[in-house]
Amino acid sequence: MSEDWKNIQIIECEAGDGSTITIFRQSSGRQERYVLGNGQEVTANADGSFSIPGANSALSVVSA
Repeated sequence: MSEDWKNIQIIECEAGDGSTITIFRQSSGRQERYVLGNGQEVTANADGSFSIPGANSALSVVSA
């Protein structure tokens, strides 16, 4: 059975090319994850930025 994910935070980020990307912090009640609007998971980096797996760019947080 699939998890029921709920948005608990919306984070606006800026990519290296200046474009704005929205990341959603979600919780299933047991786990948390960060995803793009299309559901693709992103990785939270230790410095507070995010990375999209398979893409060679860091996303800097503009507002959370």
